[in-house]
This record gives sequence, C-alpha cells and structure tokens, in this order.
Amino acid sequence: MATLNPIDLSGLNDERLASSVRAQIAEACEKNGFFQVINHGVPVELMDRLKQVGRKFFDLTKDEKLAYAGKPVIGSEGYGSRMVLDDTEPKFWREFVELHTLPLSERHYNYWPQQPAEFRETVENYTAALLDLAQRLLAVISESLGLNPSYLKEALGEPHQNIVFQCYPPCPEPGKTLGLPAHSDVVAITILMQEGDGLEVAAENDTWELVPNHPNAFVVNLADQIEIITNGRYKSANHRAIVNSDRTRRSYVTFYHPAKDQKIFPAPELVDEKVGPVYRELFYIEYLQALAAERFGGKRLVQSFAIDNPLVS
Repeated sequence: MATLNPIDLSGLNDERLASSVRAQIAEACEKNGFFQVINHGVPVELMDRLKQVGRKFFDLTKDEKLAYAGKPVIGSEGYGSRMVLDDTEPKFWREFVELHTLPLSERHYNYWPQQPAEFRETVENYTAALLDLAQRLLAVISESLGLNPSYLKEALGEPHQNIVFQCYPPCPEPGKTLGLPAHSDVVAITILMQEGDGLEVAAENDTWELVPNHPNAFVVNLADQIEIITNGRYKSANHRAIVNSDRTRRSYVTFYHPAKDQKIFPAPELVDEKVGPVYRELFYIEYLQALAAERFGGKRLVQSFAIDNPLVS
C-alpha cells in the first residue's frame, strides 16, 4: 500500500485541479479506505486549541477526571480508562473522553469537562467545523462514484456526531498491548487529528503500515456504512493504535453517524447485473445492536450483513 501522502483539498476550488483531487480521493477510497487531507478549511488555530484543551484535561488528577466518568458500554459518554497489560484479547492501553455532539438533544453536558474553562466552547466550535468538513468530503466521495454530490449526505439522514479525545500514555511493555486493537469503524466517516505517530492501517500480506503524522492534516477513514452504501466498492479498512515506552500520544477522533432509524442499503447506481448487491438493507440501529452483542464471529462486523456474494471477503 502506498504511503498516505496528504491530498490538498484547496485544489477543489480550481476547475483545472478539481478532477485530479477527486481522482486521488477515489483511488485512496478504493485501495485502502484511508487518506489524509491538508488545506481542508478548518482553521489551524482551532485545531491547536482543541489539542490544548485535550492536553489540559488529561493532565488533571485521576480524581478530577473521574468526576466525568461514564458507564463502560458501547455508546457511552464521559471519561474512561483501560490499561490492560497481559496476554488477553482484546488489549487496550488508553484513557479517553467521549462526548455526543449531534443532534443537540443528545448533548449531555454533565459529561463535558469543566476544566479547562474553555473546553466546552472549543469542542462546540471544533465539531461544527468538522461537521462541515465531513459533509464536504461526502460530496466529493459521492462525485468520485459518479453520484450526485448530495447522495451520501442524504443516504445517511440526519447527522449524528461524537468526538473522542484519546490519550495513550507511555507503556512499560508496549509489545504486550495496543492502544486500540484492530477494528474498522462502524459509522459512516471518521476524521482524526493525530498528535504523534501511532495509527497503523492494515496493509498487504497481514502487515501494518504506519500512517505518518503530517502537520495540520486530518486522517479520513471511510467506515462500514460507506462500504455498504458503495456496495463494497469503497472499503472500510482495519486500523489499530500502537503504543510506545517513552512518550504520550494523543488523538482526537470525530465520528459522523447515520441516524439510528436510518435505512442503509447499497446505492442502486452501484448495483448492476454483473455485481449484484453485496450487502442487505438494514437500519443503522441493527448494526449498533450487532456490535454490542459482538455477533460477528471474529470477522469484520460489516461481513455479517453481507449477502452470499463471492465478492465479499
């Protein structure tokens, strides 16, 4: 797999360059489901402020952070910490804060840290900018498939968004654990801002490729719902987070979900007599329920929603 060099989104504003940018995004989506973007329109100052409030929060005492602790279940909010250093599976080595940001009715501010004082305002401004970026990317991805620019946005319905602040402290034995084990994201599209190297993408021959940490870039990850809607043409690739013994790594991940009651199905334009449908119709809530029940038998979860089709792997 080629090194994930950043794609310059400013080219979309120039008719002479726009087709090339779309082609680069299409190639990345088809080959590995990941790409990086620069000149994306999110102010660098806002990105830096989010990193600052993240660092300040994780520097609080354990008791101060536990004041915002959530329940340890899928879809939970608030602060959590999992440090597992043994031979069990899955392995984790991280602490985190997860916050629901959209729809507004699902913002539960009791889980939002009050320290530092600028935390809430910064997160609100940042996630608004990331919503705009996600929808601009969905438009470009739609066009790269020959679809109307609004296709994916409309197919996903009312946007649901959450953000996760992740902190991976130095690990005394990094060979025994991972920050996060290998997985593909269950949502539609994920936008990640790295602070230090540690994200790896599944590559050929069961190997892993480190995603380089480019200044002021975002890593864009196509997730499972996009794989379903594109009828398997674009993949939701496996990725993981590794840890090290000498420094702390942080990342800031914004997830764009469909509404829970949204019906997800392959775009009819991408289903033909030769290919046929690869995935069945489902409501997004079904997907979340399957994730909670771990009903995927060691496979990628998206495969459990596949029709008996030889193209599914």
